[in-house]
Amino acid sequence: MQTNDAHTDDITIGEEAMAQFVRPGLKVGHIIPGFKLNSAQNAEISPVDYKGRKNLVIIFADLRSGSDLEMLAEVGRRYHEFADDNAEVLAIATGSKEEFDVCAKTLRLQFPLLSDAGRETTCSYCVAGTMIFVTDKFGELKMLSGLTESNLDEKLDEARSTLELIELECPECGVSTWPVE
Repeated sequence: MQTNDAHTDDITIGEEAMAQFVRPGLKVGHIIPGFKLNSAQNAEISPVDYKGRKNLVIIFADLRSGSDLEMLAEVGRRYHEFADDNAEVLAIATGSKEEFDVCAKTLRLQFPLLSDAGRETTCSYCVAGTMIFVTDKFGELKMLSGLTESNLDEKLDEARSTLELIELECPECGVSTWPVE
């Protein structure tokens, strides 16, 4: 019985080609993918803009979801807590340009709302649903989680706790390792 080596090679090449398109999800300790997205004020924003200066809280949301809009509004109400922890919040939203513009005007967020209409950034972060990512000043992922209305307060508190820990671990920040009593 003869085998068709060429056919076997085709299968191997096909598997190799598929492996190039399958990207594992981000995990704590990974460096986040870069992106450049336009804000509601038409400024191009990237995580590199904050490198070495600010920790990041990145929230992915769908502007077509009423619950996602409510969650973004709650993050907006708690924004000062994140700013106090030396972090910037970046909200990345999928949806059309029209939806984006209406939401930006309605929500009046104190942090950048970025448009990912093509979903390239959403895909590069392997986002499924509404999610929150917390990174240190150098882009290392420290926390990621799905967000729902029922776990929002818990996850925002977890994000703040993660940010506080990042600041304690950061020797170049000028923060003492442990509070002195």
